Amino acid sequence: TNVIIQLSPPPANSPTSLSPSVPRYVAIYRFGSVVFFNISHKEASRLLEQIKKHAVHPIPVGFERREFFEMALQPQLETAAGKITADRALVRELDMNTVGVVSNIMGQTVALDWHLDTVDELLRNFSNINSSVESTGNFTSMERHTLFQVVARNNSLFIEMVGKMGIKDRSDTAWHLSQYEGLHEGMRKEFDLDERFRHIEFKLNLIQQNAKFFLEVMHAQKSNTLEWVIIVLISFECVLMVMDMSGWGSRLLGI
Repeated sequence: TNVIIQLSPPPANSPTSLSPSVPRYVAIYRFGSVVFFNISHKEASRLLEQIKKHAVHPIPVGFERREFFEMALQPQLETAAGKITADRALVRELDMNTVGVVSNIMGQTVALDWHLDTVDELLRNFSNINSSVESTGNFTSMERHTLFQVVARNNSLFIEMVGKMGIKDRSDTAWHLSQYEGLHEGMRKEFDLDERFRHIEFKLNLIQQNAKFFLEVMHAQKSNTLEWVIIVLISFECVLMVMDMSGWGSRLLGI
């Protein structure tokens, strides 16, 4: 479940330079992203450590993916769609609806970076399998195990992006409140989510197609082995039958 929480204003004697009149928010997404609004770096780090205590597989400190994007308030804007530029988003107010749209895109863009790194690692593993099979012509047990892991991870990554992240879906706010659709589409375009997803999808399909070929080869090898086992068993049965009919079976077995 995704959660957006509005925090209390900072203490009056707080050394932070952030405006106390602007609301503060933290958005937590089930696919692992956390987005902060109007919160100092020190407090964000403290909150992130508390959130990690409830995570299933938290990322170690120092290895988190981070993305910074400035938001500026302009109450004179006529619509809630705001204006999106290369380095900032101009919005009329920082309310729950605006935070819901912006945090959804920011969470997805950071998650896409992580997924891209994971896919690149899968490609490297698959490249190693290709090189080994090319040089030896056979699969080792370790390579079979690695291949199955790559296939399973490949499938789970695609499911995560489409299911958990909802990379192809509109945010709930933009879906129910049409005045925020412009803000949602502007943020998606600014962070190039669709093109980045297609890039990852291409790599996942490449892995899937090559893995399918190797799995078919492994299946054919296993089928050949089973066929030889069946041939040997039938031959053995024929030998026993001939020996029994000729009487040699009783003599050899001493019956």
